[in-house]
Amino acid sequence: MAENGEMNDDSKGFVSARGPFEIFENPPMNAPFPSEAVKVDRAADGFEYSGLAEEYGEEPVRQKIGEMVKAFSAGVSTTPLFGQQTEGGMSLVHVWFGPNFPLFRHSHPKYGDCLYYVVAGEVILGRRRLGPGSGFFVPNGMPYKYTAGPAGVEVLEFRAGGGEPSAPGMKLDEHSLDSIQNIIDGANKHVDEWQVPERIGDTALRQAEYDNGAS
Repeated sequence: MAENGEMNDDSKGFVSARGPFEIFENPPMNAPFPSEAVKVDRAADGFEYSGLAEEYGEEPVRQKIGEMVKAFSAGVSTTPLFGQQTEGGMSLVHVWFGPNFPLFRHSHPKYGDCLYYVVAGEVILGRRRLGPGSGFFVPNGMPYKYTAGPAGVEVLEFRAGGGEPSAPGMKLDEHSLDSIQNIIDGANKHVDEWQVPERIGDTALRQAEYDNGAS
C-alpha cells in the first residue's frame, strides 16, 4: 500500500481463491418492502413449509404465511454490503429490525453457517439481551428466532459459503399456525413504532433516547 493509503500495483498480485482486493463503502439503507404491496396469496413462495403443510394443509398454511409477511414487512430492512460470487465466497449483509420486532423461527440451509454481530440496539435471544459488540453463531440449517429490543436492532450477517445449493434459502420452522398467529399479533401491536433509520448505526441514537427515558 502506498504512503497516502492508495493501493499500489504490487497489491494486484495478492488474490484469494475467494477473489481480489475489494472495497465497499457505506451505502444508504434499503427501505422496507411496503406492506400494501405484499401479495398474500404468493408470499409463501419464498418459504419452505412442507412440515406445516402436512399437518394443517397447503392452503391454510400459505394463507397464514402471507398474513405474517404482510404484518412484518414494514419492520425489516435488508441491505447487502458485500458479496463474492465464488465458491466459499464471503458475504456481508446489514439488517435492521424495528422496535420489538418478532422474528419468526426459521433457518437458511442453502446459505451455510452465519455469524451475527449486533451493531446497535438489542437482540433478545431467549433470556439473553445482546447489545452492541455482542453476537451469535448459527450453524447451517439450525432454526433460530429472536425479538428486537425496544429501540430496534441492527445486525451484520457474515457468511462464507458452505451451504447446500439445492436446499431452501428460507425454511419456516414455526411449529403451528397458532405460533404464526402470535408473530402476526406481535407485529400488528408494534407496527406504528417502526421507522427505518436514515443511516446504518442510527439505532444507537434511538437506544440512547430509550435508555434515558427509562432511567
